[in-house]
Amino acid sequence: MASIAISIPDGEGVRALQEKKKYFQFSHLPIISYLKDSLPPIVAYLREKKTKQDLRKLIHSVKVGTALVLVSLLYLLDPLFGHVGENAMWAIMTVAVIFEFFAGATLSKGLNRGIGTILGGGLGCLAAALAQQVGGIGNAIVVGASVFIFSAAATYVRLIPRIKKKYDYGALIFILTFNLVVVSGIRAEEVVTLARERLSTIAMGFAICIFISLLVFPIWASDELHDSMASKFEDLASSVEGN
Repeated sequence: MASIAISIPDGEGVRALQEKKKYFQFSHLPIISYLKDSLPPIVAYLREKKTKQDLRKLIHSVKVGTALVLVSLLYLLDPLFGHVGENAMWAIMTVAVIFEFFAGATLSKGLNRGIGTILGGGLGCLAAALAQQVGGIGNAIVVGASVFIFSAAATYVRLIPRIKKKYDYGALIFILTFNLVVVSGIRAEEVVTLARERLSTIAMGFAICIFISLLVFPIWASDELHDSMASKFEDLASSVEGN
């Protein structure tokens, strides 16, 4: 039978193992102590920051819901519906599309939509009136040519970096409004009336968005920048104190 040799450490070997074990235990004590001191403030700070951000998200959600309820009154209340009719949906679409998290972004997007709607509606009315004056088969030719020219030109303008950065949404609304007004413009009188009613309902939605976004617990991008800069300076001060 094969024999198995078991080595038994002498006294010096046992003493060396005990010293290594003791070094391993005591060498980690400063690290554990540091973590115990530093982790609670970090956790509390992250919890406070997360709570503040969650509160802003909750406020924004409530504001959007309130704005949609207010603009839905154009449908729900008979006197208001009698004035605006089916065009009330444009007010609801305006609120759903332009209401952003930050108040400044809401204002910028609303102005883009207003400018795009006015320009698209005005040029669309002129093109529809010209097509109506031509009459016959020339009506379709004028409408098709105007749609192609203005849509292609607006799309090209959208691709310019300086325009795309600030006015991309306005150019998109211009294309949408112009095509809707021109294509639906069977008679010039109806086109003018349709454009005026849609513009009025869009203005209602825009007014509701601006009122709630700017006056009811407004959330500004500068607040986010301030919090970010403050946190960075706090981290820098903590690291300097640590050194």
